[in-house]
Amino acid sequence: MSAQSDQREIIEYLYRRLAGGDTRYCTIVTIKKNTGLEYANQYMLALTDDLESAGLIITRQAYQMSGGRLFQITAKGYDAVESGDIPVSIDSAAWTGRFELSEHQRSELRRILSEIRTVIETARLSNARTANAMALIESAELLIETPDPLWPEIMRLLRSPTLAGITGIAGLLIAFVQIVMAAAS
Repeated sequence: MSAQSDQREIIEYLYRRLAGGDTRYCTIVTIKKNTGLEYANQYMLALTDDLESAGLIITRQAYQMSGGRLFQITAKGYDAVESGDIPVSIDSAAWTGRFELSEHQRSELRRILSEIRTVIETARLSNARTANAMALIESAELLIETPDPLWPEIMRLLRSPTLAGITGIAGLLIAFVQIVMAAAS
């Protein structure tokens, strides 16, 4: 099976779950048990990251579980499954594996994060929102410096709703993603 067919299996399961009246969020373990996908959790998280990026599912952090997340289909995902037109075109297997960034690419990522930091500092945000946004950027900066960066986690940090509403960041985030995708190919 391919990553795309695995993504389809996940979204179709979440559709069946909601269509059957179950409105609760579910875990990776539940998805694995009900879809027959018996892969590593990191692979499953990468697949769900793509579905979330496409707006087909939403995730919530399950604080009572170490590293756990909860999943549910969105209205867009529900409609896509119902119409048979599931727009899954991203294949996480291509970019969540291990790959090496050149020093130039790393320096560009650092520069972009520095620019994002400047935008946050100059934005008219509450002290709490500024602190939260800065913490996300600091975390991404630390993760980039590790020998084997956890790209799904870095991307999850940068997709945070805390950063989403800050004017001037979207273009910088797109540039960041383009560098990561270029390194993966």
